[in-house]
Amino acid sequence: MELSGPVAGQTNLISTFFPLADVGYVAEEYFLSGTAGSYRLTGPAGDDGEWATEPDGLAPFTTRLVVYRPVEGYSGTAVVEWLNASSGADTPPIWLLAHRHLLRARMAWIGVSAQYAPIHGGSVMAAAAQEDDTWNSVLLPPLKQADPVRYADLSHPGDAYCYDIYRQAGAVIRTLLAGTRQLLAAGQSQSAATLVTFVNAIAPHGSPYDAYLIDGRPGRPATLADFGDPDALDGGTRVRADSTAPVLVLQTETDVVGLMRSIGSRQPDSDRFRLWELAGAAHADSYTVGASFTDSGSLTAEELAERMAPRRNPLGVEFPEPINSGPQHHYVVQQAIAALCHWADGGPAPAQADRLTVSAGELVLDVHGNALGGIRTPWMDVPLAVLSGLGQDGGGPAIMFGCTRPLPGPPPDNYLAAFRAATDKTVTAGFLLAEDVPEILALAAANQPSSPEHAPR
Repeated sequence: MELSGPVAGQTNLISTFFPLADVGYVAEEYFLSGTAGSYRLTGPAGDDGEWATEPDGLAPFTTRLVVYRPVEGYSGTAVVEWLNASSGADTPPIWLLAHRHLLRARMAWIGVSAQYAPIHGGSVMAAAAQEDDTWNSVLLPPLKQADPVRYADLSHPGDAYCYDIYRQAGAVIRTLLAGTRQLLAAGQSQSAATLVTFVNAIAPHGSPYDAYLIDGRPGRPATLADFGDPDALDGGTRVRADSTAPVLVLQTETDVVGLMRSIGSRQPDSDRFRLWELAGAAHADSYTVGASFTDSGSLTAEELAERMAPRRNPLGVEFPEPINSGPQHHYVVQQAIAALCHWADGGPAPAQADRLTVSAGELVLDVHGNALGGIRTPWMDVPLAVLSGLGQDGGGPAIMFGCTRPLPGPPPDNYLAAFRAATDKTVTAGFLLAEDVPEILALAAANQPSSPEHAPR
């Protein structure tokens, strides 16, 4: 392997819009070159996840790593995100969801361009746009098109080699970032599908990663050769039970019974596995596509609430309903990372969570229309709105965003006290960080409507 950089000039990645220097961090980009291997199955790809594989071909590659690191006080934990490739360009959903905790804990974050499409083009959403042009609203240019000079040397041999590219990226980080003692692999959506395959098929050959956060996986993970039919999401493939590194899978309503159709892949918790299903959350929401870009920690509660307000057109395309505006995915992902890091360090395992209540393949709802079961948060137990990971009809990207439906009438007189009690209960249960409680309570006060005519954000 050869690592070059940091590369001078502007890194191409849609990420935070606030200067990282304001929070004591620096952004750098490196090019990683080497020879990557592919793998092939030597037995069936069974639903138990215990896939037997062997090395197959070899091919040269050059990809890039985006590094956000603290200038001082590095904790020694690096979160290595398999950048999402669905839009045609790299996107960092784990960073967007959890950067507030990473910054607070002085962790490093590394985004890896592991797949072919964000370098050369040809994403799953580009294929979907050929049938439904509303998907064009989420398409972005690949690196070699966005900046052909800067990225002229990048070359990806194809997604059969992406797993070894991601493995090599992890291996080089301990050398790149002095003091690194823990590597947490993380990915969301399509990247979650590849991480399931990485754990099941690649990690048994040797992995630099100490733990895995898999957020928003489909029921059927990626194959070893390519990513096949993007509509073939439902399946029952589990994470292998004999993983030597702990794995936490976090699923929203959209992921369990909606777009990602993962309900068949449910598996029991074990000494190396946790499954968290989060009530009231969607695969993407108003925090992910709104507040996350400017949420440096310096925003007031009112400013943060405004950026998380439910909107019908988050991508410039009018959706049938306002998208999911609950912030619980953001806050629970932060707790998931903290708990997973402690677990990988030999500490206690993360809390065990109830599964979402499902009957005949559909969520069971309470009197308001909110889902029963799963991880309970104050937005579910003291609701101002129906927050769903489902509910958007008409196809296109709207199916990823869930919906917000304000409840009629004013909130109860004791709303803030009840919300505080529910928040404390969720912290005690192990699904929210105590450090986030002051901001969560301030948001509740900012979002409390003064009359029935005000829709909650």
